[in-house]
Amino acid sequence: MDALISQVRQLGANLATGLAPEEFDLAPVFEGLSHAAGNKKGRLLDLVEGGQVVINSNHPMANKLADGKPGRAEVLASAIISLVNRAEKDLTDDHQRHLHRQLLANMVS
Repeated sequence: MDALISQVRQLGANLATGLAPEEFDLAPVFEGLSHAAGNKKGRLLDLVEGGQVVINSNHPMANKLADGKPGRAEVLASAIISLVNRAEKDLTDDHQRHLHRQLLANMVS
């Protein structure tokens, strides 16, 4: 899980450079990424007070994402972007589309 979080933090730092901080400062979302053992039937990701994203390490998908296979970090980064988009009005749908395009472009290059 720690290796996955490290990869996602790095991806997030790269993605954050694609948005002007006055539009939405994405960097802290990924810098504060952590994990905690939650309910197996609970959500994979939670956005807690202060904008920190927490991965439920007991969720069945968490083990799959942490298996080290290519593309797993990008999938998790995409899910985080979608979660934050739903919760934060300043991260617009246009921002989300732009960030997802960046993720895809990085995956195919």
